[in-house]
Amino acid sequence: MTADAAFPTRSPYLVARLIKAKFRPGQNISGLLAGLGFAVFACLLPDGAVLAATAPNLGSTSTYGVVSDTFTNANTSPQTTIDGDVCFTTGPTTPPLNITGTTSTPCPPQTGVDEGLALASLNGQVCTSLGAGAVALDSIVVGTNPPGTIPPGCYSSGGAMSVTVSTTVTLNGAGVYIFRPGGALTTGADSTVVLANGACSADVYWAPVGAATLGANSASSSTPTFVGNILDDAGITIGHFANMTGSALAFGGTVTTDANTITVASCAPLSGGTAAAIPTLSEWLSIVLCMLLAIAGIAATGRRAMRSNAS
Repeated sequence: MTADAAFPTRSPYLVARLIKAKFRPGQNISGLLAGLGFAVFACLLPDGAVLAATAPNLGSTSTYGVVSDTFTNANTSPQTTIDGDVCFTTGPTTPPLNITGTTSTPCPPQTGVDEGLALASLNGQVCTSLGAGAVALDSIVVGTNPPGTIPPGCYSSGGAMSVTVSTTVTLNGAGVYIFRPGGALTTGADSTVVLANGACSADVYWAPVGAATLGANSASSSTPTFVGNILDDAGITIGHFANMTGSALAFGGTVTTDANTITVASCAPLSGGTAAAIPTLSEWLSIVLCMLLAIAGIAATGRRAMRSNAS
C-alpha cells in the first residue's frame, strides 16, 4: 500500500492555465501575481509529500512511564522495570516492580487533564491517510522509501494499525511522528519499531481509537522493541519481554505489564515541534520545472500586455 494516493496530483497544469489566460493592461496585476504565486506554491509541495506533524505538550505526564486507572503486572520474575514515574488508582499495594521514579496512588488529576489536552492536539491534526481500513505498517510505502520505512509526519487509518509478526518498522529521520489508527494498535510477537537517522522516541506518538497491544518478545534483552508515547484510555497491554522507550498513558484505562523495561524518552524535543516533508531528488526536479513554468507565465503575460498597448 502506498501513501501517495492520499494526495491530489499537483502538476504544472495550474501554471499552464495561467499562461493561456488573456490578460489586458487594465486588469489587476496583483491578482495575476497572486495566481502565479499560488501555482508556484502548489508545485513546490511534492506529489506524495507527507503532511507535517506537531508534537503535543504532554505537560505533567511527560515524566511518567505509566499512567493508568487499573495497573496490572502479569509477571513478578523477572521484574518489570519502569524508568520514570508511575501512577494508578487500582493496583497492588506494593507493586512487584523496579520503579526509579515516584509512585502515586491515585493519579494526580492534572495528569488526566494533560493527557486529554495532548490527545486532543493529536486528534486535531490533519494526517496522511494510509488507508480506509486496517493497515500493516511494515508493508506501507511512503514516497520512494522501501516498505516499512516511514519518514516524519502524521499518519491515520480508517481501521486498526499493526506491525506483522517478526517484522521491523523503521522511523527514518528527525521529526515528529504521529500514528492515529481508527481502531486498535497491535504489534506482532518479535516485531520491532526502531529509530534511524536522527529520529527520537520522544517525538513519536500513538493515539489509537481501540486498545493497544504490544506483542511478546522471545528474548529477555533490554533492547527496545517499541518506541514512542501511547495515549490510549481504551487500555494498553505490553507483552512478555516487550520493551519500550516512551510512555504508556491510559488515564481512566488499564495498563498491563509483563517482565518489561519501560524507559521514559529523554531526548530533546524538536525546536517548534514540527517537521516538514523533505523532497527527494526527483521532486527537486519537479520544483525546478514548476519555477521555470511560472517564469514563463510571467513573461508570456508581459508580452501580451505589450502587444495590447501597441495596438
